[in-house]
Amino acid sequence: MEEDEQIEKAKIEQNIIVDLRSKNERKIIGALKLIPHEGTPNMIVPMFELLLGHVSSEVKVLLDKTIYNLKDPNCVDPLMLMLEKKKYYDIQTEVLTSIWQSGLDVTEHIDTLIETAINGDYMTVIEVITIIEHLEFDNDAGLTAAIQKMDKAVEIKSETQTVLGSLRQLLLDKLLGEE
Repeated sequence: MEEDEQIEKAKIEQNIIVDLRSKNERKIIGALKLIPHEGTPNMIVPMFELLLGHVSSEVKVLLDKTIYNLKDPNCVDPLMLMLEKKKYYDIQTEVLTSIWQSGLDVTEHIDTLIETAINGDYMTVIEVITIIEHLEFDNDAGLTAAIQKMDKAVEIKSETQTVLGSLRQLLLDKLLGEE
């Protein structure tokens, strides 16, 4: 019986993913409505890929509601992988917003967050700051490495130089326990 349930769950998962990748708006909406009950971490990337194309306001509202309520800690890895891939550069802000809105613990991924901030635009840095403000760190080595990366980044003249300086200060405050 348990094997039958696993097969059924896998079928449901595949059907939702197929519908998310469909060009049919009704199928996409139907899939998004199922995700809160039937969702799995494998649906993260197909959901965010909707943002790479044009979506209607109805799809956008449902999608936002879904991606801002990811409570499963297993969602962290696919989100971090998207931050690391150039293909998803244009939606990094949405990925980051999803992480902090969902309250996911990404303390183990401080290096990915810092790289994303350094290579991102102004809003990306702001989102990284928001995430880091809400995290509790117990890894001084990770924070120290992040601060060292930021030391180099803030020396480079760019549109994000000032806000990167704020991120560096936040990391230093976290390291020193002065939040």
